[in-house]
Amino acid sequence: MFVVCCFGVDAVAAASPERQMLAAHCNGCHGLNGVSAGPASPSFAGFDRQFLIRVLQEFRNGERVPTIMDRIMTGYTAGQIRQLATYYAEQSWQSADVPLDPGAVAEGKRLHDEACAECHEEEGRYQDRDTPRIAGQWPDYLVFQLLTYRDRPEAIPQPTKMRESLVGLADADLQALAQFYASQR
Repeated sequence: MFVVCCFGVDAVAAASPERQMLAAHCNGCHGLNGVSAGPASPSFAGFDRQFLIRVLQEFRNGERVPTIMDRIMTGYTAGQIRQLATYYAEQSWQSADVPLDPGAVAEGKRLHDEACAECHEEEGRYQDRDTPRIAGQWPDYLVFQLLTYRDRPEAIPQPTKMRESLVGLADADLQALAQFYASQR
């Protein structure tokens, strides 16, 4: 305890060796501590533990659109998934630093208020076991997810409300939503 308090050992060093080892496998795509360094992979540092458990189990069980994640997660036990979720839930969120289009951000805010604010409260900062934080997320990743939700609703488990909210939104609308959420820190 003295070492942690006085010398500022970060969360990685304070985490159990098993959690560190499990998380090391994720760093290549999702960045150190779950803070992605690139637009194709989401950041999930600080996400709700139960949300992370559910999503990782869905990948393991083949319930989400096939990516490398479904193949990776088949090698993890339920206990290891819980360890990973605990580790990442204990990390601090860091928003993606991306250039933004002010016009798209404004349009995204309007769309958010009309179709998304009921579930994605606090401009996308709110999260719980069913709702991920989307504020500050990589916009390219968000667009990919929104397109998948809209165009392939069977590919990702989602609430009916999510499907209904995306009906009728054009690709440009999804881009604007992603810009808005990326602008929220």
